[in-house]
Amino acid sequence: MKLACLALVLAAAPLCAQSDYYVSSPAGGGIYKGDFVTGESSPIGMGLLIPHYGWFGNDGAFYVPDRGWNAIMKVTTDGNVSIHVGGGGFIKPVTCIPTTDDTAWMVSDMEANAIFRVGYDGSQTLVYDNTTASGLLNWPDGMAYDDAGNLYVANLGNDTIVKIDPTGAASLYSDSDLISEPGGLALDGAGNLYAANYASHTIVRFILPSPVAEVFMPADVSKLAHPNDLKLSRKGGMLSSARQGAVGRIDALGNVTVVFSDPTLQELDGVSVPEDAVLCSGRFLMYGSGTAGSGGVVPEMRAIYSPCPGQIVGLEMRNFLGGTPAVMFLGLAPLPEGVKKFKGATLLVNPSGPFFLPINLFIPGVGEGGGKLVIQAQIPAGLSGLHVYHQVFAKDPAAIGGVSASNGLHEVIGN
Repeated sequence: MKLACLALVLAAAPLCAQSDYYVSSPAGGGIYKGDFVTGESSPIGMGLLIPHYGWFGNDGAFYVPDRGWNAIMKVTTDGNVSIHVGGGGFIKPVTCIPTTDDTAWMVSDMEANAIFRVGYDGSQTLVYDNTTASGLLNWPDGMAYDDAGNLYVANLGNDTIVKIDPTGAASLYSDSDLISEPGGLALDGAGNLYAANYASHTIVRFILPSPVAEVFMPADVSKLAHPNDLKLSRKGGMLSSARQGAVGRIDALGNVTVVFSDPTLQELDGVSVPEDAVLCSGRFLMYGSGTAGSGGVVPEMRAIYSPCPGQIVGLEMRNFLGGTPAVMFLGLAPLPEGVKKFKGATLLVNPSGPFFLPINLFIPGVGEGGGKLVIQAQIPAGLSGLHVYHQVFAKDPAAIGGVSASNGLHEVIGN
């Protein structure tokens, strides 16, 4: 059964199922639930002033910074609203994300230029300010952790992203010209960091550890004007809130679909879905080395988003010779580097394993290293715990044996 489902991984991704969306509406003075069936919204927590990027806690309640109340507000499932933590060092708290051990919240405060740890017990502790963060915080907004425990912080005030390592040492991660009033950040299980650009209406992508940005979602103000919050979604892709009361879902190709819209709520400053509170544990891991093609460029195989059942991911081929036929090998067992070759290039997927499937492709593009292709697919149900291995070979007259090859890509389907 697993092998039959595995073949479906590379089928065209269907339209993803939708969920109810919980959105922060400063104009509406509260948190609203958007019903994906009717398209209507209803208040679930009122009496807020300027709610921002919230998150569902492990107790089922919704926690949201409110820079009008200068507090972290708690909204229970029955709609009761209370101040969880207020005052203290807060001036304008805007974003909360769970700590790496999910026992507390990390909260950024724009005007204080500080990041706090807020406990479920109501405690508030200053963790980073411009004394401890080397003066690098400038209206900190969205945040995201990587697997190594590094905290990435978007600086809305000076168009930069800062990295704070587990020891507390802060450094400038990126000041790319493509960063333009960054709001929300999200980091997936394939090593991609995404930043929503409020000013340029785009979402940019960084492939860690590189500080170089590339446009992931181009601007389309008719769908998503001034995107701010970003949340990875178990129903597929990534969610972002924006003006005109809109929530967009961004797929692995960077295309956006409006999945909720209520213009009466005006600008939305946050979006959350209860099932997305615990991020997907799946990972894409690169292994082995590729074989260079034209111009000495070594092709790469990467991925977009985290592999979990229901998620729509992208299998990405980069730096190939443009406009060339290719084949992707998919299997359930790897090969150590140097054991076997395919047309002179190192083979990293075991053809003698329990499952092996060659898939013919065509990589568009022009010139040396100009070939790029993203295959989008939805992970079927029932595959959690499965390990899948991928590698791509492409025709290239300048390569040894006439074939260039990517690294291997190890897909660990999580839950």
